[in-house]
Amino acid sequence: MKKIGVVGTHGRIDGCSFLDTDELLRKVGANTGNLLFQYAVCNMLDEDYVVVGEDLPWDVKTVQDQCRVLVIPSANFVRENFDFSGFVDFLDKTELPLVFLGLGAQAKNYEQTEFNFHESIERLLDLIKRKSEKVALRGAFTDKVLRDRGVDSGIITGCPTNFINRDPDFIHKLKTKWSQDAFSFVATGDEPWPKDLTKRDAERKMIEWVAKGNGLYLQQSVEPFIKYARQRNLYQTAIVPEHHENSLKNALAPYMSDEEFRGFVSTKMRLYYNVDQWMEDSARVDFSIGLRLHGNMAAWQSGTPAIWVYHDSRTRELAETMALPNLSHTDFLGFNSLGELKNAVKFNADRYEEVREELRTNLSMVMEAHGIKHKLKS
Repeated sequence: MKKIGVVGTHGRIDGCSFLDTDELLRKVGANTGNLLFQYAVCNMLDEDYVVVGEDLPWDVKTVQDQCRVLVIPSANFVRENFDFSGFVDFLDKTELPLVFLGLGAQAKNYEQTEFNFHESIERLLDLIKRKSEKVALRGAFTDKVLRDRGVDSGIITGCPTNFINRDPDFIHKLKTKWSQDAFSFVATGDEPWPKDLTKRDAERKMIEWVAKGNGLYLQQSVEPFIKYARQRNLYQTAIVPEHHENSLKNALAPYMSDEEFRGFVSTKMRLYYNVDQWMEDSARVDFSIGLRLHGNMAAWQSGTPAIWVYHDSRTRELAETMALPNLSHTDFLGFNSLGELKNAVKFNADRYEEVREELRTNLSMVMEAHGIKHKLKS
């Protein structure tokens, strides 16, 4: 009996402490948020599966022999300036049915209508038309972008990470913790050197709150920053240029001395390569804020309330689709403390529960359209 093939990881990188940073980032697809996504997908399957890239090599014949369908935890694949040729070639050559989950289109904002996609993205959309019965999409914006290009098999599901926690009392626990004081918190960061200086200012504000309060700072994907943070790890072979420290400090915390910044990174910054540990640490704090969908979602699914700060269509679409508490990064700049922010942004638990059940039903439809047994029960 052939199995389900899942592309990615089981939600962890074994032996991560002994890997060079380049190899570590390659294994997580340059963003540890992918681990949470892949963890969610693996844990919703209710039949035998193998992970392509871990249990199986990236070999077309091996995958064909052992898998009857490929499940693809999908990020913002539909975006400009992105060459996806190698991956699209691999998927095409397998000739297997393809199940894309959480597929998203990325844009500056919802108003963008013209896109300069690499030809590999056009080929990806053609593959979806030919090989996918139903495709699970992030939200209405992605659905419109795909429909404009002839893909009409989309079903809006949000992100599969929304269903990691299967506790029937989950939402009540979230609501209870939201009503309590936020003594400790985690902040999820993004890009230290954005073109939009208001986004940089939002990052600076979060770091200032972390430095002055009972906070932790989470970094998921910025390679120079992660190399800088891991430079004392003897298994990182890459040399960290001296100018990285000043560049990072000046971008994120210009008021700190060099020593203060080193201390911040050493004691306040977290990198996670195992979802269970990520969620356990998140469960221990009172609140989460940040610019990354999955950084906040790790906390949310562990029962810790969160507020999503969006800066483009990507995070905004997901937060709005799933009825998660959110605000723009420019609005975030108007707040002076976590307590003030938390009091201003409301969590409508009833609305979240209603929407979550709708999205759960939609995701079940996608899985069942491909004959996949799942655990997406209410």
